[in-house]
Amino acid sequence: MKKFLPILVVIVVVGIIGSIIYLATKSSGSSTATTDSANNSPTTTEQPKSLVSGDITIAGATATIYYGNGCPHCANLEKWLVDNNFLPNVNPVDQTAIDSWAANAKIKFAIKEVWYNQTNSAELSDKAAICKIPEKQVGVPFMFDSATSKCYTGETDIENYFLGK
Repeated sequence: MKKFLPILVVIVVVGIIGSIIYLATKSSGSSTATTDSANNSPTTTEQPKSLVSGDITIAGATATIYYGNGCPHCANLEKWLVDNNFLPNVNPVDQTAIDSWAANAKIKFAIKEVWYNQTNSAELSDKAAICKIPEKQVGVPFMFDSATSKCYTGETDIENYFLGK
């Protein structure tokens, strides 16, 4: 038994030191990503690049697409919108170019970023509530059609909306 006591002490000391190192690196900010429980989205101190690098407003818009900057599904939808001429290929976003394009747009819609913009995130939650979608089930991409008060969720659902117009 006396032989095992020094070994046990070494194991305990190594475990304590390992725990201290783990906690120190975890709290030092080695990763700036956290999770926003409101829409189950990552939040970081720096926004990733996106096709749409900001909100887009179009006069007379009847629908709003909510997206997360860095969301792969949102990036797929943005690319699809550009490829199918529902959104101009303008990057960085130039509101003058958007307004010019929107004059002849078949469908007028706005685009709002929600992972880094709390006002837009709250607006998304309000729109989802209109459609009786529980807050924990709201994700992006998400679209609200104000003309019909109908919600569309996910790439396919939103693409079908545009194809049906």
